[in-house]
Amino acid sequence: MFKCDYHTHSMFSFDGVDSPDELCEAAIARGVTDLAITDHFECNLKADGAYAEYNADAAYIAIASAKEKYKNKINLSYGIELGQPNHYPEEAERLLGSYDFDFVIGSVHNLFNAPDFYYYDFTKIDNDDYISLLFEKNVKEICDAIDICDRIDTVAHLTYMHRYVAVAGKKHDFTKHFESVSKLYEKMISKGVALEVNVSTLWRGLGFTMPTADFLALYKECGGKLVTVGTDSHGIAHVGECIEDGFALLRSIGLNDVVVVRNGQKTVVKI
Repeated sequence: MFKCDYHTHSMFSFDGVDSPDELCEAAIARGVTDLAITDHFECNLKADGAYAEYNADAAYIAIASAKEKYKNKINLSYGIELGQPNHYPEEAERLLGSYDFDFVIGSVHNLFNAPDFYYYDFTKIDNDDYISLLFEKNVKEICDAIDICDRIDTVAHLTYMHRYVAVAGKKHDFTKHFESVSKLYEKMISKGVALEVNVSTLWRGLGFTMPTADFLALYKECGGKLVTVGTDSHGIAHVGECIEDGFALLRSIGLNDVVVVRNGQKTVVKI
């Protein structure tokens, strides 16, 4: 039975805790057939000092070893989560030119010259127009990232800031941003970039995926077909968790396939 987790972090992420071997063993135990280890590389880490260094050599060696060790038990992809490639494209190019990644996630965790949305105290932001402004800027920066970096395979947690708005007990109607997101989708579709369904907000108990069902339905309306699904786990605790819920949501919308990489090639698998 097919089950994938295409957004996970090991100890080589600045906020990860477990080894690639441990991630593989946990994934296998939970019935995951296809796993991508996608550690963080934040392109603004050197310039801004906001994130810890990524030990690319050590990560490559450890994941290559795990690929060989578990090759008869799981399809393991050597991935990377490329954060803010639009901020410092030369850093993105340097990394991608130095290692043969199977799978590249593109993400925007912070706007240019601003902190990660993780650090925003949305309990103190009562101006809904300001939240709208932040999200519109976020969508624009994702568009820029796709334009700048042609190696991105999927866009991660499109509505990343929604997690922190919800944790703060705030509500924002993200569907008011359908027009700008539709333009983003058109760009993604034209470039063959997939849309990630990030289920971390499900296993965190928030009750929605990133992006939400409304945005997934909009993606289908725009002609989108390429989808990836991941837990965004940062250790073994949540590998493979709520993936079936993500699959069920996709099927309810009429998106019946997900993208994985096997033998170095993107493969579409029915869910």
